Amino acid sequence: MTMLPDLHFVHWDDFHQMGFELAKQVKELRPESCTIVSVSRGGHALARILSDFLKLPIFSVSIQSYTDLQQHELKITQELNVDLRGRHVLLVDEVIDSGKTLVRALEYLEDFDLESVTSVAMHVKPGCIRKSDFYVSELSEWIVYPYEVRETIEALRPIWQEHGGGDEALRAVLTQGGIPANWVNAFL
Repeated sequence: MTMLPDLHFVHWDDFHQMGFELAKQVKELRPESCTIVSVSRGGHALARILSDFLKLPIFSVSIQSYTDLQQHELKITQELNVDLRGRHVLLVDEVIDSGKTLVRALEYLEDFDLESVTSVAMHVKPGCIRKSDFYVSELSEWIVYPYEVRETIEALRPIWQEHGGGDEALRAVLTQGGIPANWVNAFL
């Protein structure tokens, strides 16, 4: 029987600490002159933490490439509606998987006549076509963030079942990873 993909669980305390570490790294960029642009949806939680630590405003752009954790064509589904001319932008997403979303976001921002763009992510995956300028670590595992419990369960369940596992085994893996049993039960 094939096992689930290797999972890396990120809990809120760790997520917040990694955001603090990133804020310390980007502080050297004179953040008082920066504006955060969050890549929706994944970048929102990290952008909010960076906004708090660095005292910066946040705007967001939505670039969708995933449906049920399967990557498809990149589409901008929510554009920026703000004048960013001459600004330094921190482009924030939580993970750089293939790097395609990062490249698309950077292309999109070219039309805004920015002073500079610095990309920031919590994690990057090996083999991505472009890494963010700042990140905490490089991981090959399937990363489970604390704000995507239902999505993760719904995506892992068919994969687990396809390879001969059942809900009980999946439940055990998820609860051992720190997802509360009542949450797992609600979505299995």
